[in-house]
Amino acid sequence: MTRGVRGMTQSGNPNGQIRGTASRREREKAQRRDDILRAARDVFFQHGFHTATVDDVAVAAEVSKGTVYLYFDTKETILAHLLLEGLDMLIADLEAAYAADRRFGAKTRLRRMADAYLHFYQQNPEYYRMLMAFDRSQLQASIDPGIYQEVYARSLHGIEWLERAVKQAQEENLIVVENTREAASVLWAGLNGVLVLLSHPLRAEILAADLESLYGTMTEVLIGGLGK
Repeated sequence: MTRGVRGMTQSGNPNGQIRGTASRREREKAQRRDDILRAARDVFFQHGFHTATVDDVAVAAEVSKGTVYLYFDTKETILAHLLLEGLDMLIADLEAAYAADRRFGAKTRLRRMADAYLHFYQQNPEYYRMLMAFDRSQLQASIDPGIYQEVYARSLHGIEWLERAVKQAQEENLIVVENTREAASVLWAGLNGVLVLLSHPLRAEILAADLESLYGTMTEVLIGGLGK
């Protein structure tokens, strides 16, 4: 009897079947999570985060509201994961613009990174609006601390690339600043100012300036402003 059971275990391999079933279930769960996140992205981008509801996400994903909550415990948790997507895209663009493997001067790097940020804004306007509009305090209070730390860390990582270029400018004796993080933040804020200003139709009409021209001028003013 024992030999028969052992033989069935070796030939039928029920343990392998169990592992295969578990692996399939994990893939199905991951796929469903991705489907929900993809639906949420469409809903949030179309209706705005504050207007959209979890019910809207459930309908778009073709699942029940309860299923959405099995994967994301709050609407803000869904937002946090979308923020991470946008931040990953932005960081990749900034890293490529910095081009650590190439011998660029600091001012060239700063201009390349400014151009990369403008390109991100133009190619991913929904992600940009989401990154600019989210309420940090509300997000922190509504999601798991670990996820919030991921959002915070990646947000810092973006500006760290710009700070590296500022530090290089300091090493090349092109600028004099006491706090390189603060200087990088000033550059970031100035560039964002142009993008936010010209994203408003009335203000854009009043200024009567095209985005690329005004953004380029602001980039040179900010870089020049850090000079000796």
